Amino acid sequence: MIEDWRPAAPPERRPLVDQVIASLRDLVGSEGLQPGDRLPSELKLAEQLQVGRSTLREAIRALSHAGVLEVRHGSGTFVARSDGAELAERVAAARVPEVFEVRTALEVLVAQVAPVRRTSAQVAELRAALADCRAHAESGDVAAFIEADSRIHRIAAEATGNTVLAELYEFLRRSIEPALVVVADLVELQRANDRHEVLIDAIESGDAAAAEAATRAHLAETMSLLVRSRR
Repeated sequence: MIEDWRPAAPPERRPLVDQVIASLRDLVGSEGLQPGDRLPSELKLAEQLQVGRSTLREAIRALSHAGVLEVRHGSGTFVARSDGAELAERVAAARVPEVFEVRTALEVLVAQVAPVRRTSAQVAELRAALADCRAHAESGDVAAFIEADSRIHRIAAEATGNTVLAELYEFLRRSIEPALVVVADLVELQRANDRHEVLIDAIESGDAAAAEAATRAHLAETMSLLVRSRR
């Protein structure tokens, strides 16, 4: 129980505030506290940590500036909501065309960079994912097709060698994937596979211009279907 929590080790041989900061971080981690969870009262925490309230307040202030804790005057101290969690909520609440516009910018960048940085192994992975897409299109397994389709784009993003780009793409892909199920029901899946094959050929041959053109054509068609499906 959080009210019975005690720090793993009492403060010693470090500046007291630093020790309290470490103990509060331990409290959040060891008790499995989630964003929005309330910490014990200031009086209770000072007693648990065996420190003065001024020291505790300084530690809480530091953790608040670091984005770990959030002080709500009149309510108490809470585990802060992470920027990533807030961003995920905002993206989830955004209109699909808005998210798709950002994803389009990322995919165009992937198309420009992947052809000059890809490895032979990544090309082979792209070919395997495309083969899965074609098989799932033949069988009509839309969910499996979407997974294989997403794998193509994820591998292409990883082929840029830019981990930030790859992670941003994956984040946006997850947010728009439910909408893609609707598109997959509308579009002729093998047509999408043919566009993917043009993209993969361009990536393999190192032709960034052709990769970008294939990407823009595919995205324009997909965006048109998304807009029509919401009318």
